[in-house]
Amino acid sequence: MFPRSTLAAWPNNVPLIVQLLAVLAVAIGLGVWSALLLAPRPVAAPPVLASGPAPGQDISPLVNWFGGNSARLRIAVLGLLSSGERGTALLSVNGGPAKAYSVGHTLAQGVTLAAVTPQGVSIDQDGIIEDIRMASQATPPQGFSSADLPGHRR
Repeated sequence: MFPRSTLAAWPNNVPLIVQLLAVLAVAIGLGVWSALLLAPRPVAAPPVLASGPAPGQDISPLVNWFGGNSARLRIAVLGLLSSGERGTALLSVNGGPAKAYSVGHTLAQGVTLAAVTPQGVSIDQDGIIEDIRMASQATPPQGFSSADLPGHRR
């Protein structure tokens, strides 16, 4: 099948075959390591939980469904300037500076001052009326002082 000279030359070519296999192993190793080291770095994965809704999404119907609007604002009644239909109250909204608001004034989107009573205020949050009483020991902001109105009890 094979010429006798080829089979007879086989023991003489063993170092050549080992050398070829070593060169082949080095070439494969260089190829694998260069592919690993020169590959582009992966982009950082986005955070699992985003802070807030995705841009362009209106989640207000979902918030309304679960009753999230009732806790939307933190309102502190710091003072009552007058009461009745044309009442005015000194309010701090979400810890902000005190401002005077009249009945019907918009405090935030969907939130209006509905009424001012001698005990506190009523706010309308998307059709839900909530009464907020004046803090009993509220310290008036600079420039205001508490005064008892004739005919009104605290």
